[in-house]
Amino acid sequence: MHISHRHAVALVALVAGQSLTGVLGDFSGPSFSAPRDLTSNHSLVKTAWKSVTAALEAHLGGVGTSNSCPNGSSIPQEARNVTFSIGLISVHDPDATSLQFHHTSPEIAASTQGTKKVDGNSIYRVASITKVFTVLAGLLTLSDAEWERPLSDILAPLSGQGGSGVLSTPWDKVSMRALAAQIGGVPRDGFPNLGEIALQMLLSNTTEAQIMAATGLPPANASDPLSVPPCLVPVLQGEACPAVPYLQGVANRAPTFLPWSSPGYSNNGFTLLGLAMANVTGQAIGKLYQDNILDPLAMASTFSDLPPTAEYPRSVIVGPDATEAGFAVPNGIFVSSGGVFSTTLDLARLSSGILNSTLLAPERTRRWLKPVSHTARLQYAVGAPWEIIRHVSPSNNKITDLYTKSGDAGLYSSWLVLVPEHGFGFSVLSAGSAPSRFGVVAALADAVSQALVPALHRQAAAEAGWNLGGTYRGTGGLNSTLVLKTAEDAAGVVISSWVSNGTDVLPFLTAIAGPGPHRLLPSVDNDAHGQMAFRLVGAQDSPASGGPEPGALFAAPGMATADWIVVDSSTYYGAGLSLFVFDVGRDGKATAVTMPAYRVKLPRST
Repeated sequence: MHISHRHAVALVALVAGQSLTGVLGDFSGPSFSAPRDLTSNHSLVKTAWKSVTAALEAHLGGVGTSNSCPNGSSIPQEARNVTFSIGLISVHDPDATSLQFHHTSPEIAASTQGTKKVDGNSIYRVASITKVFTVLAGLLTLSDAEWERPLSDILAPLSGQGGSGVLSTPWDKVSMRALAAQIGGVPRDGFPNLGEIALQMLLSNTTEAQIMAATGLPPANASDPLSVPPCLVPVLQGEACPAVPYLQGVANRAPTFLPWSSPGYSNNGFTLLGLAMANVTGQAIGKLYQDNILDPLAMASTFSDLPPTAEYPRSVIVGPDATEAGFAVPNGIFVSSGGVFSTTLDLARLSSGILNSTLLAPERTRRWLKPVSHTARLQYAVGAPWEIIRHVSPSNNKITDLYTKSGDAGLYSSWLVLVPEHGFGFSVLSAGSAPSRFGVVAALADAVSQALVPALHRQAAAEAGWNLGGTYRGTGGLNSTLVLKTAEDAAGVVISSWVSNGTDVLPFLTAIAGPGPHRLLPSVDNDAHGQMAFRLVGAQDSPASGGPEPGALFAAPGMATADWIVVDSSTYYGAGLSLFVFDVGRDGKATAVTMPAYRVKLPRST
């Protein structure tokens, strides 16, 4: 038997009759197994969804206020002027794709092109959600060694470019993996781009003198190679820029950061990634999407280039001119950054394919759905290409990571949101000329997540009660009984009582796991063998309730005793005292529980 120094001290205190205080920090991950019922009339998720849609209907009909959504979410008044589609998915409940909400604004209803009423098959430009397609295609076609190759080794115009100065991008240090994780440090956009003041001047007929007077910027210098990039003329003529001139224009741009130093959003980075992937694989990025993602997932309504005109009747086109709306704009080399068109139902197929590991092996999916770097916000990290937002439960401060990707281009804005621990996701697609469009979409994503993530927790807790709760009792005269219960705010299956061979075990649990409630959290599932492993933890931490005392970092409560540090540290003859293994039937209900350290299996009696 091995007990850590911390646990030995706790055990001495227990024997001496002293009380123990303190909290532990939970593992990163679910408190319960993922809920499997999102759509029945008994589902708490279905109830929460109905409350969201009812509030939206009232608001859009002019009855509800901007704060009428559940959980305090606020929907701007401008939502009425934005066309949008919301759709849910669950890998555990296929019927969840039927939970959709669509709103057609007067602008789209009166449009002379495209659909006049949106639904789950309406085609939107999804903008930067495209970046998810690009990374997934790379994961399916590139080797680990290829992901690490520098751009200077792949794209000839970047070979020999750059240098050691702060104004030179070190192309020989920028890998495809760094680009995928938005941490390559490359310039944010190619040139010319929408943020280019000189381009705005040319397009708006503003004179150079007016720009100088308003900004203090100097006049253009014809001898400066940055002033007249090779792509300037094609862009001004409304043509797509070819790859080589684009790369020549980017080559001498200054970096935003050094590679792998700080995340920095970069559309240019994903343009470069797409070009690099095409060079390495010998296939255009659109074909990589088609062969590796769209065809295997039966995403017949998703396009990497402009949808055929035959698809225009179900496309969402703002106004009379599809080009001005940003819909019928040739993607050219920018496909990999923001060129994809898709539908609510097709994004559901993509989301399910990712969460269900349909295309990637499960361990590779788990690796992909992890942060790569932090931002300066405690609740916001960056993955490849995920924008990872941490949801904090208002009832128990349980943290749930939302793997998201936003998009905004032309008159289109979007969000894709995945919640891996619940096998759940949703998308919000929108179109409209309202300047507040992206803000409306963000507010809609807030309304859905703030209502449904807590509902998913509650539903998971309820299902855990049905599947795992009850009494497990020894047979053959063995005086051993384990009683489990659940509560939606307990963040785990709670050990209500435990007698082992006639001994009350709960005081000992306080010694090894801290004060109660003592909970079981999911750790390893093995559906093939009908087993689910859980780990014992003590009182829940409160990571969002004010944080540590000022100045307390290393000495903050729970730092040295966090569950991820002490997990499996207490053992008895080679078996972890914290390990519980349930035998589970096809219906998800446990039939017995094994405590390996106690060398006993207790059948479930109630």
